[in-house]
Amino acid sequence: MKRIIAALLGIILLICAGGCSQDSGISFTESKATQDQPKQQASTAPTVQPTTREVAEVRDEDEVLTKVLKAPLKNRKAQLNVEFIDQYPELPTGCESVALTEALRYLGFKLEKTDFADIYLGFSDEVMWGYVGDPAESDGAGIFPPGLVMNANDYLASQHSDYRAYNTMGTELTDLYKLIDAGFPVVIWTTIDYSVPYLEDDVPFYYNDEEFYWYSNEHCVVLRGYDLDAGTVTLADPTHGIVTQDAEHFGLIYNNIGMLSMTVMK
Repeated sequence: MKRIIAALLGIILLICAGGCSQDSGISFTESKATQDQPKQQASTAPTVQPTTREVAEVRDEDEVLTKVLKAPLKNRKAQLNVEFIDQYPELPTGCESVALTEALRYLGFKLEKTDFADIYLGFSDEVMWGYVGDPAESDGAGIFPPGLVMNANDYLASQHSDYRAYNTMGTELTDLYKLIDAGFPVVIWTTIDYSVPYLEDDVPFYYNDEEFYWYSNEHCVVLRGYDLDAGTVTLADPTHGIVTQDAEHFGLIYNNIGMLSMTVMK
């Protein structure tokens, strides 16, 4: 979604293209990393406030969600037929809205590509609570799970649906597999091209007393499958289509940017 060219500061760039593998023990740094020719224009880091916003919980501990996440994983692999929706050209920085639309369409909701962004997406000057910028412009920033969950529940309420969006921030990747196993896709935050997280601004912002940072190459996809034996995850990526990634590498990115995810279930 949002990428930027920066000088190489002593970091070895991890190159990943559809199912790459990584040696054990690798770790990412929060320093800036060189990227090759960008496919998307870099965005300006959103304005954030380094003060704690009081909210109920990082993760929605609803009984239904808790039951799924605490249950043992039933299958060693599972795939959901979540279809790819290309975010271009209408929403060059709207991967969050498009990824959510991919998930909602899988669940049977009738949404066109831009419907959610045009009607239900909320806006803010802080990515936790609304979209910063304009997803229809190349310099838009993004939105994190708490805001997108609220927007998703506004949409679901307008449809008089039994489905509900849940904030699953802080959930281990392997626990998110349980949601796939139960038939519910997961909207999950990663980086564009699954590259090293690029920290443009090291000023933290907070959610429930936890620190989070904005990465300029932030991206959002749908986790639609996993295979424990192959060590892979399958994603509906609004930029690249249906892709397979090495689960260890993908999990490392997920962990480093703050374990940001949400789901829709009933």
